[in-house]
Amino acid sequence: MKRFAAGAVVVALAALLLWRPFAAWLCDDLGNLAYARGDAASAEALFAKGLTYEPAWHVLLEDHGRSVLERAPATALADFRAADCGAPCVAEAGDAESRLGRARAAVDDYLAAHAVDRVGSAAHALASAGRFADAIALERALAVRLDAGMLDQADLATAYFTIGRLDREAAARDARRASRYEADAIASFDRASDLAPFNEEYLLSYGYAELQWGNRDAARSAFERVLDLHPHEFEAERGLAALAARRQRPR
Repeated sequence: MKRFAAGAVVVALAALLLWRPFAAWLCDDLGNLAYARGDAASAEALFAKGLTYEPAWHVLLEDHGRSVLERAPATALADFRAADCGAPCVAEAGDAESRLGRARAAVDDYLAAHAVDRVGSAAHALASAGRFADAIALERALAVRLDAGMLDQADLATAYFTIGRLDREAAARDARRASRYEADAIASFDRASDLAPFNEEYLLSYGYAELQWGNRDAARSAFERVLDLHPHEFEAERGLAALAARRQRPR
C-alpha cells in the first residue's frame, strides 16, 4: 500500500512538472503533420498553441517561423532569430529577409549559412508571386558579393544567367517596363557567357536575347560560338536561320 501511494505521488509530480512540455511536444508533432499536408493555417495555430506552453522552445519557434513565412515574414524572421539553431535558422532568416525585400541582408544570411543555393529558390518564390524586381534585386545582391571574390566564377555566371531569365520572364509580363527588362536580360546573359564561355546554354540565351531585342551581329556571333563548341547544334542553327530570314528586313 505504501509503495502504491509512493508511486501515485511520483506520477502526480511527474504530471505536474511535465504536462507543459508534453503538451508543447504534442502541438509541435501535430503541427508538423499539418504542415506536411500543406495546411499552413492549422500548422501555425498548433505551433502557436505549443509556444503558449513552452515559449522558449527553439524547435517550436523554428517550426512556427516556417509556417508563417509567406504570410508574415517579419514574424518568421523574429522566430528564426530567437530559435538560434545555427546555420539552418540563419538560412531560414535569409528566406524571411528575401520576402521582406531586404536583398542584401538575405544574401548575407545565405552566405553566412553556406546556403548560397537557397538564393535561387527564394528568387523563384518571389518571381512566382510576381515580385520580379525583388527577385532580380536578390540575385544582383548575390552577384555583387560573388564578384568580390567570395565564391568561384561559375557561381557568378549562374547568378547572372538567373538574372537574365528573370528579366526575360518579367519582360513578357510587364509591358510598361519591358524594354528595361529586355536590355538587362541581354546584358546579364552576355555577362554570364563571358564568365562561362564554354556553356552552350548561356551562349544560346544571349544569342536569342540579341536576336529578339538587340543586335543581330552579336546574335550571329553567339550562335557561331555555340557551333564552334558543338557543330550542328540545333538551336544555334535555328538561330542563324532566323537571322537569315530577317536579313532583308530593316533593323
